[in-house]
Amino acid sequence: MNLRKTILIGYALTVALTASAQNTIENDSTEKVENFNFSLEECILYAIENSHQRESLRLSEEAARATYRQSKKNRLPSVSASAGESASHTGTNSDINFSGNAGVNASIPIYQGGSIKNTIKQNQLQVEKQEVQTSQYDDNLTIQILNQYLNALSCKERLNYQKGIMESSREQLARGKKRFEVGSIIESDYLLLQAQYESDKTDSLNTAISLENALLNLKQLMSMDPNAILDVQAPDTTSIDQLALLPSQEEAVQQAQEHMPDIMLAKSAIEIANTAIDIAKAGKRPQVSASAGISTRHNDFESVGEQFKNSFSQSVGINISIPIYDRGSTKLQETRSRIQQKQAELDLAQTKIDIARTVSNQHRSTLLEYQKYLAYQSKKEAYAQSFQAYKKRFEVGSLVAVELLQQQNNYINVLNEYINAKYGFILNRKILDVYTGQNIGL
Repeated sequence: MNLRKTILIGYALTVALTASAQNTIENDSTEKVENFNFSLEECILYAIENSHQRESLRLSEEAARATYRQSKKNRLPSVSASAGESASHTGTNSDINFSGNAGVNASIPIYQGGSIKNTIKQNQLQVEKQEVQTSQYDDNLTIQILNQYLNALSCKERLNYQKGIMESSREQLARGKKRFEVGSIIESDYLLLQAQYESDKTDSLNTAISLENALLNLKQLMSMDPNAILDVQAPDTTSIDQLALLPSQEEAVQQAQEHMPDIMLAKSAIEIANTAIDIAKAGKRPQVSASAGISTRHNDFESVGEQFKNSFSQSVGINISIPIYDRGSTKLQETRSRIQQKQAELDLAQTKIDIARTVSNQHRSTLLEYQKYLAYQSKKEAYAQSFQAYKKRFEVGSLVAVELLQQQNNYINVLNEYINAKYGFILNRKILDVYTGQNIGL
């Protein structure tokens, strides 16, 4: 299911999703603060519903639809009514002469060289173009939300690991203090354990700050109140290997060229240029219209009704306008439209090349990140076992603090690389899904 279908399905559920995820809490100053706990899909739906930029694009869609509806009415007759009354005085005569008239006129286009039909078609294409631009914005917004959402998840996972490591460091410090007090380790070893504990606390604090920044960036993308409390739901990543079942690079490129709005916009530009050529050609063709009218008048206020009756007239006619020479303006307009058509065709060819390159690079990056994830997963497990072994050796006094802490730092570095590789792979995989129009849910 592509993003557009997700939006259509999720639109009706947005209110329910928000109601179920949103609670109200009160702080000490009795101010109400909104509290959200969102999945990735809920973040995207919330952003789509509340984005000011997307609302602006939606208004542009409405304006294009209004223009399209109006252009279809150009085939209908136009009707106008008129009425007038005047007074006149001539020479030295003291009499004032009054006269009046009234009428109704109508006209209808019969043939305008195809300009009405092609203008309607062009305006319809403009509506479709605006809708594709909105879809393009949705894809870009989804990628940005993916980035910050997964950044927040990686910070949460890293923070959980760091809390465990910090607790281990605290226990090591407490054990080292007792051993130092009885003289089984030297003071420098005890100070190293103390420094490591403080370093682990600092790392946890920095990660907590990074988590808050990621959530703040996510709230900004979602057009959410920055004072609202937002938490993100961690998906089940135990089956992460299923995400590695990628389509081939050629299949991914083909799917992207069928889905990505960039291709649709480039094709739309060609169609709009083609209709512009047809509209320009209409300037070379005759234009035919029909008209009809009724009118009446009076010259004074004596027997006005009789005058109106006697002066009542009807008219009907056909008007033909044949262009002969317009100083080359029609030819110039046609030439410009053909140039725009050729430019649009070049843009489409270049867009296909750009998309093929972008998707191919994304496909390779996804495979590379997965290999890094597998490597660091094995490395993490090995370093975790090694660290536990070093801890036991330190506890029985067969290892000095500097050796233990070196092994602990190695484990922490591998752990960080593992988390980076894990969420780097998920991000690259989900961006590829956005490009190819697949389900972006975790």
